[in-house]
Amino acid sequence: MSCCYVLDLRLMPAHVSRHSYIYSLLRELGPGERLRVWTPEDPALLIAQIQHQMRHSLVWTSVDDQTGWLITMHIRSADEPLPLADTLRRDHEQMDGRLVQAFTYLGHRDWSAAVGEVASLDAALRTHIVIENELLAPLGGASVAEATAIMRREHDDVLVQLEMIAEVCAASAHNCQELETWLGLLAASLNKHEHREESLLFPRWTRVLALLSSRDELLTEVRSRLREGLREPLSVSKIH
Repeated sequence: MSCCYVLDLRLMPAHVSRHSYIYSLLRELGPGERLRVWTPEDPALLIAQIQHQMRHSLVWTSVDDQTGWLITMHIRSADEPLPLADTLRRDHEQMDGRLVQAFTYLGHRDWSAAVGEVASLDAALRTHIVIENELLAPLGGASVAEATAIMRREHDDVLVQLEMIAEVCAASAHNCQELETWLGLLAASLNKHEHREESLLFPRWTRVLALLSSRDELLTEVRSRLREGLREPLSVSKIH
């Protein structure tokens, strides 16, 4: 993999958006090419902004030499697997997308399609919760004990909401307004919950995972379970 460009952020004009400029450079990279960026500031926020624009297709590493950070970036190829944090973030995005789609169907008063989307969301959410509770929470340790406890409590709250949503879907009356209300409550819960996980727990899990000799096996297990959750959604007939 060759380096096609090196960017020193100290030399950029103050009025130019750093993450937008880097994003534009990344989009011009060809296969096998990478971009190196030197920044005197912690790159965490910058990378988060770029990753959002790149839809988590950015692969990057950084080296801190006490005077700044040298970041090396490239665009993930089709056969390059996502790391743990990006795998979980993408699952968050896919579940959020299902929720939005359910709202869209309800807006068109398409009850059957809305319930079908809710069924898929239910399966994906339950799978995601099991993965985080059983496989990933033990990686946290004492440093994020409070955040882990909050995560578990919020997972319990989400599961309760899913049960209430299932009851609405199973009712004989097609009450779009009631289902929309419950999905709105779920959306609010997930918005806060996902942000807390991504900012507090994902970085810790990533650091610990890098030190484990069994990291490849754990990552394979996480990805496998997520795929199962997508392939085998809860049957719509079970919640009618």
